[in-house]
Amino acid sequence: MNYKQFARQISLACCAAFLIEGVNPQAAKAEWVPSLYAGQSASASWTLGPGNYTLQASTFLNLGDINVEIYDPTGRMFARGTQLGGEVINFSVPQGAGGTFQVRYNMNLCANPMGACAVEIRMRRR
Repeated sequence: MNYKQFARQISLACCAAFLIEGVNPQAAKAEWVPSLYAGQSASASWTLGPGNYTLQASTFLNLGDINVEIYDPTGRMFARGTQLGGEVINFSVPQGAGGTFQVRYNMNLCANPMGACAVEIRMRRR
């Protein structure tokens, strides 16, 4: 295979990937949120429209136990997870209930000898 054939195949693969994503987009957002020591809490916010979502919260190398609560735009608790370690919460936002949702998370246990545990929260539309 020469260079031109290789470049053509790479270009074709990239175009196919962009086309597939354009036809079937997956709304997802992942962000590293502030690291926490044991006993600390923090929050992040996402603007969500109607639909089904999965929230995944984890710590780097699973060094901590994180608990997550989701609050709707009116401030009421919408969903909650209390698994040991990371969290996976499936939830639905009904028609007309979209807006900015607060995700409050706290670290019950952090076993990182170097300091705070890094936290990642992923919000994905199903």
